[in-house]
Amino acid sequence: MPIRPSRDGWFFASDLPVLGTAVCLGVLSHGVLDGLKHGYPIRAIPDIVFASLLAVCWCLSVHRRFSLLFAGVFLASLAPDLVDFGPRMLRSITGMWTSAVDVPLLFPWHWPDGSGSMYPASSAAPERTRILDIGQNTTVSLTNHLIVLAFAASGIFANPHVFRFLRPRNGGKA
Repeated sequence: MPIRPSRDGWFFASDLPVLGTAVCLGVLSHGVLDGLKHGYPIRAIPDIVFASLLAVCWCLSVHRRFSLLFAGVFLASLAPDLVDFGPRMLRSITGMWTSAVDVPLLFPWHWPDGSGSMYPASSAAPERTRILDIGQNTTVSLTNHLIVLAFAASGIFANPHVFRFLRPRNGGKA
Protein backbone atom coordinates (compact mmCIF):
# COMPACT_ATOMS: atom_id res chain seq x y z
CA MET A 1 0.00 0.00 0.00
CA PRO A 2 1.61 3.30 -1.05
CA ILE A 3 1.75 6.34 1.20
CA ARG A 4 -0.98 8.71 0.14
CA PRO A 5 0.41 12.24 -0.31
CA SER A 6 -3.00 13.89 0.20
CA ARG A 7 -3.19 13.04 3.92
CA ASP A 8 -2.10 15.60 6.46
CA GLY A 9 0.07 14.58 9.36
CA TRP A 10 3.36 12.83 9.96
CA PHE A 11 2.64 9.13 9.94
CA PHE A 12 -0.24 6.68 9.98
CA ALA A 13 -0.47 3.00 10.87
CA SER A 14 -1.25 2.25 7.21
CA ASP A 15 2.26 3.52 6.35
CA LEU A 16 4.01 0.71 8.28
CA PRO A 17 4.31 -1.72 5.33
CA VAL A 18 5.84 1.00 3.16
CA LEU A 19 8.21 2.11 5.92
CA GLY A 20 9.23 -1.50 6.66
CA THR A 21 9.88 -2.22 2.99
CA ALA A 22 11.80 1.03 2.55
CA VAL A 23 13.98 0.34 5.61
CA CYS A 24 14.80 -3.16 4.32
CA LEU A 25 15.64 -1.75 0.90
CA GLY A 26 17.84 0.91 2.54
CA VAL A 27 19.95 -1.78 4.22
CA LEU A 28 20.06 -3.92 1.07
CA SER A 29 20.98 -0.98 -1.16
CA HIS A 30 23.93 -0.33 1.16
CA GLY A 31 25.08 -3.89 0.44
CA VAL A 32 24.65 -3.58 -3.31
CA LEU A 33 26.53 -0.29 -3.44
CA ASP A 34 29.33 -1.55 -1.18
CA GLY A 35 29.70 -4.58 -3.44
CA LEU A 36 30.37 -2.37 -6.48
CA LYS A 37 33.94 -1.24 -7.09
CA HIS A 38 34.25 2.18 -5.51
CA GLY A 39 36.83 4.50 -4.03
CA TYR A 40 36.58 6.90 -1.13
CA PRO A 41 37.55 10.44 -2.14
CA ILE A 42 36.65 11.85 1.30
CA ARG A 43 38.14 10.86 4.65
CA ALA A 44 35.82 9.24 7.23
CA ILE A 45 35.06 12.19 9.55
CA PRO A 46 34.25 14.78 6.83
CA ASP A 47 32.29 12.06 5.01
CA ILE A 48 30.14 11.42 8.08
CA VAL A 49 29.59 15.15 8.65
CA PHE A 50 28.66 15.84 5.01
CA ALA A 51 26.44 12.74 4.79
CA SER A 52 24.61 13.79 7.96
CA LEU A 53 24.08 17.31 6.63
CA LEU A 54 22.87 15.90 3.33
CA ALA A 55 20.42 13.60 5.14
CA VAL A 56 19.04 16.53 7.15
CA CYS A 57 18.69 18.61 3.97
CA TRP A 58 16.86 15.76 2.22
CA CYS A 59 14.45 15.37 5.13
CA LEU A 60 13.82 19.12 5.15
CA SER A 61 13.24 19.19 1.38
CA VAL A 62 10.35 16.72 1.43
CA HIS A 63 6.82 17.39 2.55
CA ARG A 64 6.18 16.67 6.22
CA ARG A 65 4.22 13.59 5.22
CA PHE A 66 7.41 11.90 3.92
CA SER A 67 9.95 13.03 6.53
CA LEU A 68 9.77 9.87 8.63
CA LEU A 69 10.08 7.69 5.55
CA PHE A 70 13.21 9.54 4.38
CA ALA A 71 14.74 9.59 7.87
CA GLY A 72 14.05 5.86 8.30
CA VAL A 73 15.68 4.98 5.00
CA PHE A 74 18.73 7.14 5.75
CA LEU A 75 19.18 5.52 9.15
CA ALA A 76 18.69 2.06 7.66
CA SER A 77 21.25 2.70 4.94
CA LEU A 78 23.77 3.89 7.55
CA ALA A 79 23.04 1.10 10.03
CA PRO A 80 25.44 -1.49 8.54
CA ASP A 81 28.36 0.96 8.84
CA LEU A 82 27.31 1.94 12.36
CA VAL A 83 27.09 -1.71 13.42
CA ASP A 84 30.31 -2.91 11.77
CA PHE A 85 32.53 0.18 11.96
CA GLY A 86 30.98 2.37 14.68
CA PRO A 87 32.85 0.83 17.62
CA ARG A 88 36.16 0.87 15.70
CA MET A 89 35.68 4.51 14.69
CA LEU A 90 34.75 5.45 18.24
CA ARG A 91 37.94 3.82 19.47
CA SER A 92 40.09 5.57 16.85
CA ILE A 93 38.57 8.97 17.65
CA THR A 94 38.30 8.76 21.43
CA GLY A 95 40.69 5.97 22.36
CA MET A 96 37.84 4.20 24.20
CA TRP A 97 37.76 0.42 23.91
CA THR A 98 34.62 -1.68 23.92
CA SER A 99 34.21 -5.42 23.45
CA ALA A 100 32.30 -4.66 20.23
CA VAL A 101 35.58 -3.58 18.61
CA ASP A 102 36.79 -7.18 18.48
CA VAL A 103 33.53 -8.64 17.10
CA PRO A 104 33.75 -9.90 13.47
CA LEU A 105 32.03 -7.80 10.82
CA LEU A 106 28.34 -8.74 10.57
CA PHE A 107 27.46 -7.61 7.05
CA PRO A 108 28.97 -9.66 4.19
CA TRP A 109 29.57 -6.63 2.01
CA HIS A 110 32.09 -5.44 4.61
CA TRP A 111 34.04 -8.72 4.48
CA PRO A 112 37.21 -8.54 2.36
CA ASP A 113 35.80 -10.88 -0.31
CA GLY A 114 32.41 -9.12 -0.44
CA SER A 115 33.51 -5.49 -0.57
CA GLY A 116 34.23 -3.47 -3.69
CA SER A 117 36.17 -0.85 -1.72
CA MET A 118 39.28 0.52 -3.42
CA TYR A 119 41.95 2.70 -1.84
CA PRO A 120 44.61 5.19 -2.99
CA ALA A 121 48.04 3.77 -3.84
CA SER A 122 49.43 5.41 -0.70
CA SER A 123 47.20 3.25 1.53
CA ALA A 124 47.89 -0.25 2.77
CA ALA A 125 45.41 -1.84 0.36
CA PRO A 126 45.25 -5.60 0.92
CA GLU A 127 45.39 -6.49 -2.79
CA ARG A 128 46.61 -4.86 -5.96
CA THR A 129 43.07 -5.03 -7.41
CA ARG A 130 41.90 -2.79 -4.56
CA ILE A 131 44.19 0.10 -5.48
CA LEU A 132 42.10 2.91 -6.94
CA ASP A 133 44.97 4.46 -8.90
CA ILE A 134 45.80 1.34 -10.95
CA GLY A 135 44.44 0.65 -14.42
CA GLN A 136 40.78 1.47 -15.00
CA ASN A 137 39.80 1.36 -11.31
CA THR A 138 39.27 5.12 -11.07
CA THR A 139 37.07 5.08 -14.18
CA VAL A 140 35.06 2.13 -12.85
CA SER A 141 34.56 3.88 -9.49
CA LEU A 142 33.52 7.15 -11.15
CA THR A 143 31.13 5.30 -13.47
CA ASN A 144 29.49 3.49 -10.55
CA HIS A 145 29.10 6.80 -8.68
CA LEU A 146 27.48 8.39 -11.75
CA ILE A 147 25.07 5.45 -12.11
CA VAL A 148 24.01 5.91 -8.47
CA LEU A 149 23.48 9.65 -9.07
CA ALA A 150 21.39 8.87 -12.17
CA PHE A 151 19.16 6.48 -10.20
CA ALA A 152 18.74 9.08 -7.42
CA ALA A 153 17.87 11.80 -9.94
CA SER A 154 15.36 9.54 -11.70
CA GLY A 155 13.73 8.79 -8.34
CA ILE A 156 13.42 12.50 -7.60
CA PHE A 157 11.92 13.38 -10.96
CA ALA A 158 9.62 10.35 -11.00
CA ASN A 159 8.08 11.48 -7.69
CA PRO A 160 8.03 15.29 -7.67
CA HIS A 161 4.99 15.39 -5.35
CA VAL A 162 7.23 14.26 -2.48
CA PHE A 163 9.46 17.34 -2.60
CA ARG A 164 8.67 20.85 -1.50
CA PHE A 165 10.73 22.45 -4.27
CA LEU A 166 9.31 20.49 -7.24
CA ARG A 167 5.88 20.85 -8.73
CA PRO A 168 3.88 17.72 -9.50
CA ARG A 169 3.57 17.13 -13.23
CA ASN A 170 -0.22 16.82 -13.00
CA GLY A 171 -0.54 20.20 -11.31
CA GLY A 172 -2.04 18.67 -8.16
CA LYS A 173 -1.11 19.43 -4.60
CA ALA A 174 1.14 17.30 -2.42
